[in-house]
Amino acid sequence: MRIGWHAGLALAAFAAATGRAHADPQVEKADQLFAEGKALMASNLVQACEKFELSLQYNPAAIGTLLNVALCDEKLGKIASAVTKFSDARNRAQEQGLQEHLRAAEQHLAALEPLMPHLSIQLTEPLPDTAVLVDGHTVASDSLQGIPIDPGERVVVVSAVGRLPYRVQFVIARAEHKTIVVPRLARSVTVTSSWRRIGQITTIAGSAAFATSIGLAVYGRYLHNQQFDHGDCVHHNGVDICNAVGQPNNERARTLGTIGTYLGAAGLVAAGVGGYLWYRSPRSTPDADKKLAIVPELTGSSLGVTAIGRF
Repeated sequence: MRIGWHAGLALAAFAAATGRAHADPQVEKADQLFAEGKALMASNLVQACEKFELSLQYNPAAIGTLLNVALCDEKLGKIASAVTKFSDARNRAQEQGLQEHLRAAEQHLAALEPLMPHLSIQLTEPLPDTAVLVDGHTVASDSLQGIPIDPGERVVVVSAVGRLPYRVQFVIARAEHKTIVVPRLARSVTVTSSWRRIGQITTIAGSAAFATSIGLAVYGRYLHNQQFDHGDCVHHNGVDICNAVGQPNNERARTLGTIGTYLGAAGLVAAGVGGYLWYRSPRSTPDADKKLAIVPELTGSSLGVTAIGRF
């Protein structure tokens, strides 16, 4: 006989009642959450299941609650998750001699296991410290074949130290056996190589700024002299005296000269710093790509960034 919601809830209620005999605050909280989930069951399945999961966290020993959480996964289409929980409930019920719980778990496992999708991951180039994540969960490198997985849209990320992570998103159906072939991971380069490119860019930008400053200075000088050539300005006792036409042009010439001076100084400094970085930074390898990118680097225990690409 297939167990339904009412039978599953009865099992959980039995577990909760046993806990209350010990007046354990954790168990009492679990019972409260379970009751809230039961009240939501008819109107909101998702919220009811969330309450059952919280209840199980407060009282992990409640096999009946575990069965209800597994049943939630089943009804929400999470077949692999449901199989994992039903298997756990079956083993614990067998150890404790709980025949009703055991029969319920075995009944659901018999129906679900043929429907469970399986994923195999094939690495074109197995590398040391390779990290494989399936929906954010780490999978050991020796367990990449026949991975039980929930149907639907899934994500696999594979990374290794010094390599560009590979990410693939796919859809897997019920009972499907899918194989993902991971191509050779692209090599990354050290951050020191980026300093050479930064040096090149800074040198060019600084040189351009200095050249622009010379142009501004020359034009400013030309504009200044033009006012005297046209008679709009005259020198008198070391002071420039200009009419209404020459005064704004003469002031503009002075402004251009000031801007050119500061821009030229900044350009020289930038070109000097850039030249130093360009000269001192190591050259990249000949087979390098012409791009630089900052990408995440995933391992089994950490998340970082690495500079990848070539120059």
